[in-house]
Amino acid sequence: MTATGLAADAAAAWRRVASLPYAWRLALAVAVGAALRIGFLARQPLWRDEAFTAIAVGKPLGEMLAAVSRDSAPPLSYVLDHAVVAQLGTAPWTLRLVSAFAGIALIAVAAALGRRIAGDRGGIGAAVLVACAPATVIASQDARMYALGAALGAAALLLLWRAVEAPTPGRWLAYAVVAAAAAWTVYFDALALVAAAVAVVAALPSGRAVAARAAAVTAAAVATLLPWLVVARAQFEHAGVPFWVRPLGPDTAFGTAAQFLSGPPVDPGVPLRPILVGLQAVAVGCGSLALVVLAARRRGLSANGRHAAALCCLVAFVGVGLLVAMSVFQPLLEARYASVLWPSLYAAAGAGLALARPRWSVPIVAGLLVASLGLSAAVTHPETAALVPAIASGLGPDDVVLAYPTQYLLLLHDATPEVRSRLRVIGPDVPWYWGTAVYPDGAVIRGVPDGVAAARGRVLWVVEPDDPAPVVPAGYRETGTVCVVRACLRTFEPAP
Repeated sequence: MTATGLAADAAAAWRRVASLPYAWRLALAVAVGAALRIGFLARQPLWRDEAFTAIAVGKPLGEMLAAVSRDSAPPLSYVLDHAVVAQLGTAPWTLRLVSAFAGIALIAVAAALGRRIAGDRGGIGAAVLVACAPATVIASQDARMYALGAALGAAALLLLWRAVEAPTPGRWLAYAVVAAAAAWTVYFDALALVAAAVAVVAALPSGRAVAARAAAVTAAAVATLLPWLVVARAQFEHAGVPFWVRPLGPDTAFGTAAQFLSGPPVDPGVPLRPILVGLQAVAVGCGSLALVVLAARRRGLSANGRHAAALCCLVAFVGVGLLVAMSVFQPLLEARYASVLWPSLYAAAGAGLALARPRWSVPIVAGLLVASLGLSAAVTHPETAALVPAIASGLGPDDVVLAYPTQYLLLLHDATPEVRSRLRVIGPDVPWYWGTAVYPDGAVIRGVPDGVAAARGRVLWVVEPDDPAPVVPAGYRETGTVCVVRACLRTFEPAP
C-alpha cells in the first residue's frame, strides 16, 4: 500500500472515531493514556530521586515524615506512596503507581479544560494530547510527586473556574480541598494556585466579592501548609546552600520550554541517544504545531472559547513567570518544577489539535505516540542494580564499596545486606540535595579507611561515567571496570 493510501485510511479511521459519542472518545483517550503509563511502569530502573522515594516510604510512617521534613518537599505524595508500598512492596512499578494514576487523571482534567475552549472536540483534543505527549507519559512513570502535583493543580484550576462562574459553598469547598492537597504535594503548586487565582479573576467578570473570596480561599488553602512548615523548618536551611539548578539564562529557559513536550533530557552514554533525542524533537515539533494551529484558527472558536483559551495560556504564563522571577534570586527554573505550572497549556494545545484538519492532526498524534513509545521503551536511567552481583561476588572482609552521591542511594536501595554494610559515600561534604535525609549514620567518609589499605583490601568504586575520578591509597591500581547504562564499577587493588 502506498503512503497516500495509508494516509487516507488513517484519515478515514480518524473520522470514524470522531463520530463516536463524546464519552466513548474520552474513554478511548484515557485507555490509550493508561496503557502507555501502566504498560511501561517496570521498564526503567529507579533513578536517584526515585531511590530516595523508595528508601523514605519503606520506613515506618513517623521515620518517613522525619526524613521528608529534612529534604525539600511536602509529605502528601510520600504518604500515598507509603500506603501503596505497605501493601505491594517497593518494586519500581509499585512506587510509580500513584504517579501513573495521577497522570491518567490529568487526561480527564485536561479534557474538561479543553472542552471549555472548543467544545467536545476541544476536550477530546486535549485528552489525546495529554494521553500521548512524552512529557506527561514519562512524568507518570516517575516515582516522584510531580505528576500528582500537576493533576491536582489542574483540577484546582478547573474547580476555581467553576466556583467563580457559579459561586456555591460546595464548589468553594471542593476547590479549597483540592488546592490544599496540591500545596501539600509540591511547594511550587502554590505558584500554580496563585497564577490560577490571578488569571481567573482577571479574565472572568466575577465582581469584587467573588474575586476577594477566590483570593481568600486560595490563601487559606496554601496556609494549611503552616503546621508542616513548622515541622519541616530544617528545610529552610537549604536556602543558603548552592543549588544544583543552573542559573537563569537563555539555555535554561529554552531547555525548560522544550521539556514541556519532550520530557527530561537524554543523558550522554544512553544507548541510541541520537534516536531518542530525535524522538523528543518530533514531540516538540508536533506539540508546537498544535499551538500554532490554535493561534492561526482561533477565530473559528466562539467568543467564550477564545476567552477560555486565553485564560488557560495566561495561567501557565503567569505561573512560569513567577518561577522565572524567583530564579533571578535563586536558580529554580527547572522543567520538573515548571511541570506543575503549565498543565493548562496542554488544554490549549489540545484545542489546537482539535481545530487542525485530519491531514495535520493525524500526523501530530502519530508523532506524539511514536515518541512516547520509543522514549518509554528505551532504558535511560542508570542500571546500577545490575552491578550488584559483580560487587557482591568475592567481596572480602577488608574490602570497601564506595559510591559517588549519584549512585549511593541506588546501591543503598538495591544492594544485598552484605554490600550495604560496606557501602559508603566518599567526600568532605555531601549537599542535602543528594538525598542525605535518608543516609544512615556514618554513611559519609572523607577517604578510603586506613584499615582497608593496611589489610590490603580492595576498593570498589561505583560512579557515573562523568563523575570525578576516585582518590585511592598510594600503591593501588585499577584492575577492572564493568559498565552498564550510566553506571560503572571500577575495582582497585594494592599492587603486588
